[in-house]
This record gives sequence, C-alpha cells and structure tokens, in this order.
Amino acid sequence: MAHHRGGLLRQHDFRSLWLGAVASQFGARMALVALPLVAVGPMHASAWQVGLVGTLGTVAFLVVGLPAGAVVDRVRQRRLLIGTDLGRAALVASLAVPAAPGGVALGQLYVVVLGVGVLTVFFDVAHQSYLPRVVRPEELVEGNARLSTTLAVAQVAGPALAGLAVELAGTGPAVLLIAAGFAGSAAYLARIRAADLRPATPGRSPLAGQIREGVAYVLRHPVLRVLALAGGAYNMFALVLQTMVPVRLVSELGASPAAASAYFSAGGAGGILGAVVARRLAQRLGKYRSAWLCLLVTAPFALLTPLIDSAGRIWLAAGGYLLLWAGATASNVAQVSLRQRLCPPELLGRMNATMRFLLGGAMPLGALLGTVLGAAADARVALWVGAVGLLLSCLPLLRLGVPADRQPG
Repeated sequence: MAHHRGGLLRQHDFRSLWLGAVASQFGARMALVALPLVAVGPMHASAWQVGLVGTLGTVAFLVVGLPAGAVVDRVRQRRLLIGTDLGRAALVASLAVPAAPGGVALGQLYVVVLGVGVLTVFFDVAHQSYLPRVVRPEELVEGNARLSTTLAVAQVAGPALAGLAVELAGTGPAVLLIAAGFAGSAAYLARIRAADLRPATPGRSPLAGQIREGVAYVLRHPVLRVLALAGGAYNMFALVLQTMVPVRLVSELGASPAAASAYFSAGGAGGILGAVVARRLAQRLGKYRSAWLCLLVTAPFALLTPLIDSAGRIWLAAGGYLLLWAGATASNVAQVSLRQRLCPPELLGRMNATMRFLLGGAMPLGALLGTVLGAAADARVALWVGAVGLLLSCLPLLRLGVPADRQPG
C-alpha cells in the first residue's frame, strides 16, 4: 500500500476503486429513475404498479441489510464487489432483450428491480468495508471524502442524466448505458493490485450468530452506539422535513413544483460542498470533533424551513437546506472514517451493515411521522417538529468529546 504525496488519486489501487465507484454510483442513481420510466413508458403501467417498482428498489435494504454484513465478512470482498457489479449489469441489460415476445413484461421488470436492489446492498456494504484494505488509516478521511463527493454528484446528476438518456434515445439504450456503468465498475475493480485477502471470519459459523455479534458490537461500543442512535434520530427528523416540504410549499403556499425542486436541488449542492470541505475540516478539527461539530453548527438552519410564510421566501429555506446538507455530509465523512478506524477488520462488514440498517431504518419512520403530523395538524406543525427534533438529535454527539483524536487527520 504505497503512500503518494500527490494525493490518493495518484495511488493506483485507490484510483481504480474510485473510478469503479464513479461508474457504479452513476449506474445505480440512473437506474432509480430509468427503471420506473420503463414501466411508465413502454408498459403503460398504472400508478400502483409504478409505485411497486419504486418500493422493490428500496425494500431490499431492510430485508438483506444485516445478512449482507455477515456475508461480506465471510468472503473475499473485491471478488464480491466485482460479482455484484456484473450481476447488476446482466440484470439491467436483460431489459433490452425482452423475455416476452411483446416486449418487457412487468414481472420481468419487478425481478430486475428487486435483484438490482439486493445486489446494490451487498455492493455498498462491501465497498465501505473494503476501503481500509486499499488506503492507510491516516488516508481514510481523504478516501471517504472523495467517495462521498462522487456519491453526492451522482445523486444530483445521475437522475438528470437518466431522464435525458430516455428522452433522447429511449428506454432501451438508456438501460444499456446503465448496464455499461456497472460493467465498467467491475473492470476498474479488477485492476486493483492489492491481494484480495481471505476472510478473517470462518465461513462455517452460523449466519444468525454472526449477525447478532455485529449488532451487539455496535450497541456496546461507546462511540458507535452514540453515532448509531443520534444518527438514526437525525435521519428520522430529516425525513419529516423532506416529506412535508412539498406539501407546505405547493399545497399550502401555492408555490410551483419547480420551486420545490429547487429547494431539494440546494440540498444536493450542499452535499457536494460538504464532501469537498470534509477532509480539510477533519484535518483541522479531528474526526471526533468534525463528526459532531459539523452537525451541531448547521442543524439550526433547519429552523428556516418552517419559518417560510410565503412562496417568495423559499430561497431563504433553500439556503438553510444547502448548509444543512453540507454539514451532514462533512460529518458523515468523519463518522465513516472514525468507524473504519475503530472497528476490527473481521467485523467491518457487520459493523457497516448494522450502522446502515439503523441509520436507514429510521428514515421510513420519519416519513410516516411527518405524514401523521401533517394529517393531524398541518404541514407547518410537522416541519417544526422535524426541525426542532433534528436539532435536539445532535446533542448526544457532544458525548463523543475528542478522545485519541487530537492529531490532524
């Protein structure tokens, strides 16, 4: 694992891992938009059928999220990454070669979307667990910052690129472009020279026992437990905001859908900004401080959203949303790097899967809470609950302090 003074992109193995992430993340984000468009366009699917496509694309995380971590700790991780990429490429490409004579059938699309979702869960957990095998511990922040920037850009540009591809070339060429992204990712990952080490966890151990071991490790660890519980609460209240903002802006204040879209686009821009500055902040503050201070400083800007009282003041809330996402992304880079340094290599897959499950599992609860509050009172009340709850969720992070992290990096 060579050290390069010019940065990680000069290191062959990290550059290959990063380029694979670029291709894979764009493929995954494009698929989120393009695959439902296959249902809407060529299939003329009903609203509930399109909704089922979207649901199948996200439900895999809740079903296989924890088992994925145990599997990642059992197998050679680079081989798993390449296999999941090739599997996703084959599934998506199959939509360009319909199984039914009359075209792609809904059943085929459902299988593809669910399969891609499952493989994406395994890829994401393995990818986060594999980075410490490619870079030095002191380079984790830089590596995670570059990968987070890639994800943030893909989240903003991927859906737009998918819509443009479908508009200009149709769904067939669009799905082939997505498949090419996954295949390209596999090709880049295959270029990594570092040995694909044998798993430290015995493959014969019961899967359920290994899952329990990973969950117990997170919940008993003083730092990881705080990150998991505070992060889950933060995500839950963030989803209250995200769910009710369109209702407040469009239904109650009469703003255009484009204005609501601009609000969320500001969040995407904030994510890119946060990823870009994350490394410098972690170097100046340390990972412990950066993990909680970035959230605590930017969380009050969430209070700007429920203060909107006219369509003309959306820009104020959008600015706050940009800063909110910038802080959340910068904090996430520090948190992920911290988790990777604290966790033993043999538990990385299960730790990452448990953290993702706890953090991601809180999001549907937040959407449900926002819906209930909006129906029982109104959207503004729900937004106040979301904003205040988000701010309070950061307070437990103060317990992290600055142990063993007083040096830059």
